[in-house]
Amino acid sequence: MNADDLLSFKEYSPTNDSYTSSGRAEININSPKRATDPYSDQHLEGLIEDMSSSVRVLDREDEVRQSSGDDSAPDKQLYSFFSIEYYQQFFNVDTSTVVERIVSSIVPRKAPPSYLKQHIGLNPDLYGPFWIVITLIFSIAISGNVASYIQYANDSHPWHYNFHLVSIAATTIIMYVCFVPLSLWAAFKWFVRPTDPDIETEGPYTPGLLTLICVYGYSLAIYIPVSILWVIPLSLLQWLLVITATFLSGSVLVLVLTPALRVSRVSLILAAVIVGAHFLLATGFMLYFFHVPESLSPSTVDSPVGENRTH
Repeated sequence: MNADDLLSFKEYSPTNDSYTSSGRAEININSPKRATDPYSDQHLEGLIEDMSSSVRVLDREDEVRQSSGDDSAPDKQLYSFFSIEYYQQFFNVDTSTVVERIVSSIVPRKAPPSYLKQHIGLNPDLYGPFWIVITLIFSIAISGNVASYIQYANDSHPWHYNFHLVSIAATTIIMYVCFVPLSLWAAFKWFVRPTDPDIETEGPYTPGLLTLICVYGYSLAIYIPVSILWVIPLSLLQWLLVITATFLSGSVLVLVLTPALRVSRVSLILAAVIVGAHFLLATGFMLYFFHVPESLSPSTVDSPVGENRTH
């Protein structure tokens, strides 16, 4: 018996095969036949059974709805911190999510207030940041050597590949991705603005360390194509690329981290630090790996110091 049958009106036959003077059927609740009618008991039992099954279905739906966002929490507690399975959960991401996060880290757009918490905080990954960092390290090292070869192509001294650029680029990028998010995480924790529990419906959201590492890892994606364009030996173009990359990626960082910046007592200082650190990183890349001062000729830069002295 479904819900439509329960809500529909039924026609009852005349009780004791008699009608009233008005032509309507009467139901005599004191009739022995009514009291002992087996259909009434079956109807009542079916109604009770339907109501009980409906309650059980609703309870199961509530349990599924409440546990839908916490399915991964028990799995994280089953593995040891030193096991490989513990870190596999941070690489559980599909290609569409990685591509969407890369595009979002390059194109500035106003993110909804819940973007940091719902889209990144619930599922931060290290897959995208890992490959972005590795690609950027080799991109800067290879492009830096290509730029050096172009700058000293007409020099009389033989050109040699500088393998130290790989280690320098790796050290700089890894330290930036690790220590800058760590500093921001500590600042968000210590300088959080107190809220009134009677006014605020929920507490301020502070992104975790893994979430910040994920955000900063994706923010470096813009420097991969920029590092290739830095090979062009034009000082004006190189500085224009520095400013453009800093503006695009830095503004994305500020927009994404806006929910955490709003609840901080030093929000303006943190926003300036975020953009300033990104600008210093881009400037350091360009000046150390690609830029050669115009006042120095290639022969002067490449020749030993002792040969430039006058005797």
